[in-house]
Amino acid sequence: MTDYQAIVIGSGAGGLSSALYLSKKGYSVLLLEAMPSFGGYLNHFTRKGYRFDTGLHYMGELGKGERFLNLLDRLGIADKIRFIELDPAGFDRYVFGDYEFRLCKGKHRFKERLLQAFPKEERGINKFLEVLGKIAKAVDASTATAGGAIGMLRFLLKNPVMLKYSRVPYQKLLDEITSDKRLQAVLTGCCGDYGLPPSRASIIVAMLVLNHYLTGAYYPHGGSGAFRDAFLDALRTHGAKMKHKARVVRIDRKGNRFSVETETGDNYTARAVISNADPVITLGKLVNPSMVPSKIQKKVERLRPSLGSFYAFIGTDLDLPSLGITDANIHHRDEFDVNRGYEVMTASSVQESVPSYFITSPSVKDPEGEHAPPGRHIVEIVTGVSYSVFEKWRDAPSMKRGEEYAALKNKIGRRLVRAAERYIPKLSEHLDHVEYATPLSNEYWVNAVKGGNYGPEQTPDQMGPGRFTSFSAGIEGLFLVGAGTMGGGIMACVASGILAGQKAVTLLKSKF
Repeated sequence: MTDYQAIVIGSGAGGLSSALYLSKKGYSVLLLEAMPSFGGYLNHFTRKGYRFDTGLHYMGELGKGERFLNLLDRLGIADKIRFIELDPAGFDRYVFGDYEFRLCKGKHRFKERLLQAFPKEERGINKFLEVLGKIAKAVDASTATAGGAIGMLRFLLKNPVMLKYSRVPYQKLLDEITSDKRLQAVLTGCCGDYGLPPSRASIIVAMLVLNHYLTGAYYPHGGSGAFRDAFLDALRTHGAKMKHKARVVRIDRKGNRFSVETETGDNYTARAVISNADPVITLGKLVNPSMVPSKIQKKVERLRPSLGSFYAFIGTDLDLPSLGITDANIHHRDEFDVNRGYEVMTASSVQESVPSYFITSPSVKDPEGEHAPPGRHIVEIVTGVSYSVFEKWRDAPSMKRGEEYAALKNKIGRRLVRAAERYIPKLSEHLDHVEYATPLSNEYWVNAVKGGNYGPEQTPDQMGPGRFTSFSAGIEGLFLVGAGTMGGGIMACVASGILAGQKAVTLLKSKF
């Protein structure tokens, strides 16, 4: 049995960040990863010379002095990654039928573009941007809020916008500012980044995601794998121990130390444990049930997973730039009614249409990143899909789910590729490589509950107190990081790793 000061379970962005924070502070750290490769959604895979990202498509707040870059600087890796800024005049194309709006860098430019497109909606646009600013400011202030009921009361009194909007869906704010369905759709354009329609999404997460990208959009040179490797290189430099193919099956405690057991029978001990696994898995499957307070158990039981996705990973010989594909992401929806589109995506049976999808090309964003063989390109297409469509195969081994599963994947995949031909003509005739993935892929490769892309779904009741935003599992010395804490998204997960790491340092110092 090997002893460490801290054990980190799972190597997604939150786990990597907490492990790096602690090892950089000089603590002995063991990072355990269930899969053959580290990184979770930061991991990539290669087929026939094509290198595909699995979860990182673009990120915000990476300009000089901005929040995400500052977080990476605290970890000592900001200068280890070169970020490519996507077109500031329009890095996201929101397409609704025949109408298109491009999201741009800068709140002032965004406001001007909204007013130009919707000149009769000036009052509502001004109110929307005012609320956006207040929510962003309040969330920044919340990190310095003292704990407990009194601290929360003081915070709400100083930030009444949170009291008004934190428990209602985004649609409420949209209805307050305008009845124009086009404007409502535009202001919901990035809902794919949190996987919920405005009728169900938290206002807070919707506004924070928009605010995140109004600083500009960036892509790491070399893709998600290069971003991940910056963490791994730094962890090695600071002496952290990392073990892959080390699936954790049990977390227990003996005296004042945790015992962590892996599937292979190895046992490790530590004073602090940080889990990047979903709270449902950490507290519902890994931790000795007798250790989990009843209040925490009930909270875990109430958590609902987010929407899963269906992916098409494509290598093609088409010259994408000549077809009009730029570094801008395409968010396509058949109509302005985003809520109705989500009803189709979340249906429990396979639908004939693909009303909503996302298209991105890493090889166009990063031409020198060696994402594809010379003269070729990568296209990644994603759409939301219900886990229930594939649930009957959940217990079958990955890559061995049978002909019926493969046929269903191919059927949905072909429809998705044909839908994307609106933007990339004849794509289905130029598939040098194509591979499809379902929510079961997420469930297997990153241990996502029911294949959900964003951790617990980010509805009003599952944000703030509905998540594990304190990073505490109700057990002294056990901390949580990742999408189950501050929310989905890479920056949120990195921030959770640093903040939980700070709490672990406080605990470790108190026990010396």
